[in-house]
Amino acid sequence: MLSELALLRARALRKGVWFRTLNKVERSIVELTMRCVNTISSSKLTSTLRKIVEKLKTALESPVRALAQSIGRQLAGLASKLASSWGNPHAHTWARDKQFAFFWAICYLNMPDYYKRGWLGVTGLG
Repeated sequence: MLSELALLRARALRKGVWFRTLNKVERSIVELTMRCVNTISSSKLTSTLRKIVEKLKTALESPVRALAQSIGRQLAGLASKLASSWGNPHAHTWARDKQFAFFWAICYLNMPDYYKRGWLGVTGLG
């Protein structure tokens, strides 16, 4: 876990996320853990580090991935419902498919602004 923490810290520093995302206490916890601890045995420290790592991973996530999580999933769900209503027996699995949501997010990103309003019944996205 410590090597992963060091790699994550390096990525966050490179991307400029380290100081924007973490407060001074969180940065200190990570840095002191990497300097002073060989193996993490405290469950409290482990849970604290997990929260910090999740915070960093969320901040490091690409904007397209974030869009796929929000708008892409919504559009994939709508496409899934439409295909199910047309009788496609496998369409219900599309709503949970990450690749399909990513596809819809890319489609949404490349769509001109004047088409985004009300597209597939989705309002308030553009």
